[in-house]
Amino acid sequence: MDYGIFLKKLEQVLEEMKEASKKEFLLFSAAGEWLTGTTQGTALCESVRVFALSLAETQVQQGWIFLRVELHGETEYILLCGSGQEIEQSYVIGKMALCQIRNLFLSMQEPENRVNGLRQILNGEIPDEKIAEKCHQLRLNPGKYILYVIQYKQDEDSVLSETMKNLFVTGPDDFMIEMDATKTVLMKSTSDIRNENYGHYARVIVDNLQTEAMVNVWVGYSDPIMSGEKMCGAYRDACTALRVGTVFYGAENVFYYENLGIGRLIYKLPADLCEKFLQEVLGENRNIDFDEETMETISRLFDNNLNISETARQLYIHRNTLVYRLERIEKKLGLDIRTFEDAMLFKIAIMVRVHLDEIHARTPE
Repeated sequence: MDYGIFLKKLEQVLEEMKEASKKEFLLFSAAGEWLTGTTQGTALCESVRVFALSLAETQVQQGWIFLRVELHGETEYILLCGSGQEIEQSYVIGKMALCQIRNLFLSMQEPENRVNGLRQILNGEIPDEKIAEKCHQLRLNPGKYILYVIQYKQDEDSVLSETMKNLFVTGPDDFMIEMDATKTVLMKSTSDIRNENYGHYARVIVDNLQTEAMVNVWVGYSDPIMSGEKMCGAYRDACTALRVGTVFYGAENVFYYENLGIGRLIYKLPADLCEKFLQEVLGENRNIDFDEETMETISRLFDNNLNISETARQLYIHRNTLVYRLERIEKKLGLDIRTFEDAMLFKIAIMVRVHLDEIHARTPE
């Protein structure tokens, strides 16, 4: 809950109550700190602190009626209502203002409570047998949802969160759930996604955030879900899509769990197997680095299914020049990537090396 917005709304409520009742109102924290009101109230802080520590439910002193604002059984605020000559009438007016404050607090807290509950389900903190009950408590409407896990850099501007809400939380069944400093989940009702084109919508997220917030993001998603029991698994799959995708397919920004291909298998390999495979395929050349021109040549060759003529045309070089480059690569690696078998070995070896580097990067020395 945005506390600043809450205080502004409280001030508006108290001003409306003053206009209707001709009474002054002051609101303090349970610790006696003056928060807001229709007039200045700092001179009463000590009296409020004494009242808060007492067992009294209400008191009348210094021309004010002191009332406790209790939320979930605990005193959260102290409300003061000007008593005037008719104390009983002022008490009723004060109780009405107290109810207004309590209802405002609960109404503003509810969305946050729903988001917290959804976050618990996504993180697997709710037992499976209690998820249906939790969804009922959160008043989650039945239907089909898809989870988009949006990843960004930790130092991105805080405006990003509000931008995402404004752009993508377009219906009552959409939720934006911040999971940590670099990851937010958009829980989206599929009824708002045209033709169930979930991959296209993920690209819309990326494009809009690049345009509106000037922020580069990566999006992982899995299959739609029909029940709360599937939420944790779908979130886990979408996170896996992000991790695997950003490691092996760095040029992309959108990753679908079912399209990860061989990258998903390699990502599960332990470091020792990666070491053995690289030694077997590349031997002493396992750590060799190619210049940008060579890597561009290899990438274009793979993109064109090892078609020499088409690759040469796209690189704007003579066919013989391309053949010469590939022969140089063969001398360095011992692999002729013009053949399907050696090309596959090389591609897998490069992915395994990237995965091994990522393992070493996240493992403390």
